Amino acid sequence: MELRAIGELSQVQHLSDAEVIYPRGAESDALYIINRGVVEVDHTGSKRAQANTYLSRGDMFGDLEALTGQPRSHLVRTREPVSLQAFRSSDFPELVRRVPTFFKYLCEQLAFRLLHENDVVLPHCLELSGSLSNFDLTTIYQTITHSAQTGELRIMDEHEKTISAFFFEEGQPRRGKFQHLFGEEAFWQLFLKESLEGTFSFSSGTRSTPGDLIGGELDRHPSDMLISALQHRDEYDVLRQQMGENTTLVRRQKLNFAWPPNANADLEPIAEQIWQVAYSAPISLAGLYEKCPVCELKIYRIVSALVQSEHFGLVTREVSETASMVA
Repeated sequence: MELRAIGELSQVQHLSDAEVIYPRGAESDALYIINRGVVEVDHTGSKRAQANTYLSRGDMFGDLEALTGQPRSHLVRTREPVSLQAFRSSDFPELVRRVPTFFKYLCEQLAFRLLHENDVVLPHCLELSGSLSNFDLTTIYQTITHSAQTGELRIMDEHEKTISAFFFEEGQPRRGKFQHLFGEEAFWQLFLKESLEGTFSFSSGTRSTPGDLIGGELDRHPSDMLISALQHRDEYDVLRQQMGENTTLVRRQKLNFAWPPNANADLEPIAEQIWQVAYSAPISLAGLYEKCPVCELKIYRIVSALVQSEHFGLVTREVSETASMVA
């Protein structure tokens, strides 16, 4: 019933790249939740000097003005084609009546934002740490880059084992590692999943030392890297829906390797490596990730291309185990 009411009391909007959703000073008549894509909040003209913010799937914006009736405080534009769920201010009373859980969710989002404003602040040489269940990586990353901090961000799993480390210099990510990956591949892998279990810590002023976990060089603009990472997350989710989770097995169906001519040529060297890894027996997508120096998205891209060219076949682990039991 609530899902039906939300559908009746909201509108889906599809916008192309670089479209202005609303300008600064405009009348505030709706709040928005991002279904797909990346949105940029332009802080030019704000009372506090702040770099632009980037939002992705599941993020809400325009809510403060819509609830208070104040004019829009920022210009908001798309950074790629997006799909938005728009909730008009005039429908709020009916939403409260028919979908009380929606406003519970809205209160939780506002409370999270207030906690972020109060707690995720990086004065000079501050040790910052917390649970990844309370603070998402996008928020943490933008806080570091916007405050132009120098220091080291570490991500620990639920057993307090360090799985990732990135060094920032005046807000610019310079070097990084995630599990066995370095540089940009590590960065893409860090953001592929919407949430990670574990904790994080940022040591302002800390500089990495030789032999530490910090590895590959990074030299792209912080905002460009974040936008690309969020776009990769969307593509990864689509491929994962098509091909299954990383327990899906890859099985060779052809004797010789030939990279499809319409596929990305930059991926061919890793594709040949994957072809050799899968030579003797089926292997899971997770197994390929562990043996290759690229993020899971590129593993999925390569396997998808080889499935389409009939070099590979896919089988879920459940089907494989059932076949083994029958045999």
